Amino acid sequence: MLRQEERVLNAEEIGKHCTRGDAWVIVDGIVYDVSSFVERHPGGSDYLLANCGGDVSDAMRSNAIHMHSKAAFSILRGRKVGIVKTNEPEKTPSPTTAAANGHSPNGNGAVRGSLQPVTGRGTGKGVGKRLCSGNVATANGAATATPPPSMVEVLNDGTFSMDGWREKDLVDWSKPMLCQVGQLGSLYNKWVHSPVDKPLRLFHWDFVEFFSHTPWYVIPTLWLPVITLLSVLSTSSTQSLAGSGVEWMAPGVGLSQAHFAVLFVTGVLLWSLVEYMLHRFIFHLRPSERSPFMITVHFLLHGQHHKVPFETSRLVFPPVAAFIILSIFFVAFRL
Repeated sequence: MLRQEERVLNAEEIGKHCTRGDAWVIVDGIVYDVSSFVERHPGGSDYLLANCGGDVSDAMRSNAIHMHSKAAFSILRGRKVGIVKTNEPEKTPSPTTAAANGHSPNGNGAVRGSLQPVTGRGTGKGVGKRLCSGNVATANGAATATPPPSMVEVLNDGTFSMDGWREKDLVDWSKPMLCQVGQLGSLYNKWVHSPVDKPLRLFHWDFVEFFSHTPWYVIPTLWLPVITLLSVLSTSSTQSLAGSGVEWMAPGVGLSQAHFAVLFVTGVLLWSLVEYMLHRFIFHLRPSERSPFMITVHFLLHGQHHKVPFETSRLVFPPVAAFIILSIFFVAFRL
């Protein structure tokens, strides 16, 4: 017997919700509203939009597309809209799922060739349009060797979720987090590796908090001109820069283009290696549970990315902090 608040939806009604601002999916007979997650989908919004309005149960478990983690399933918690009407004939998988399983998107037989990349950008084009208009394939019921776990089994498995761990009694999410994490002690490591899908505030001061958020496009906008300027200066002689006002930044002797190219490529490769080593061996060090300072530093430098992985404005290094570090190195090399 259905609960009084349970909403029953048919395929036609579900299929209408397939746009960037209104996206529904079906998983194991349950309908979820993933509209707020479209732009944050790690695989890109196009693939999610191309499959919305239909059943993605197989797509989320398919090795041919991408085997989703338990974290991906747990994100659906709290997004339930209703259930699929039980007298519908068969679930209607998205065209991407149907193609991966060897079914024709138009129901006329097997697909020729391999799974094609999704086209269209959630505007009713390509695969998404076929799905929204209802021209989708139906599964033929092909069995798999090992039946995948159901949505209920995945969500009841507490080994991984996006609900965090003891969020209500350990920290206060309405207050700046940087001044709280140091007091977690031995509980910090488990807490920081129990991700949540919610906004994070680091600092008490609005001015500092503002500069802790950095959209991705700020990085190329700010640093490409700086790279260009320094590249020009490094290949110019002091004499050619006389009177330009920037001669104090130029090297004593300009580099040849060949030398510059070698040093530039070497620098890119060296920095990539340094960044990997920092991430692998420094950022992933477990801070001492007896040191509130080290716990706070760990959370500021890297732990926050584990705690709030969908906080897109904190995925790149803030330019203000980078400028301070750059200035220190610049002055040190000029001495």
